[in-house]
Amino acid sequence: MGKMKKMVTCESCGAEFEEALVRCPYCGSGNANAEETEYMQQMEEIRTELESHKKDGDVQLKKGLGKVARTLLLAAAVIVILLLTGWGLSYRSEQKERKERKEAFLVEQGNDEQQEKQVDSAK
Repeated sequence: MGKMKKMVTCESCGAEFEEALVRCPYCGSGNANAEETEYMQQMEEIRTELESHKKDGDVQLKKGLGKVARTLLLAAAVIVILLLTGWGLSYRSEQKERKERKEAFLVEQGNDEQQEKQVDSAK
């Protein structure tokens, strides 16, 4: 045997209709119980949809943060490489300058020694 549908009486026109209907099919007046049930179902659907969007958003946020972290790490690596390259070039330039000064000093020392020999030999 089939289930009997529960019937309600419309408060406006007095007609009988199924309790599950939101509106009276004869006059269009609202059925408060069915309206509330429909409203609660819609709210549940919205809640479920929002929850799924939140999960999707969390995944997207984590992916986004991962990209930001990789970008920052790459930027830091580039900065370190540039600093080390600059330091290396500066060091090499400084070494070259020291070598030139040392050679100039030695040449000058050699000239002074030759002048002293010349002065000693002139005496």
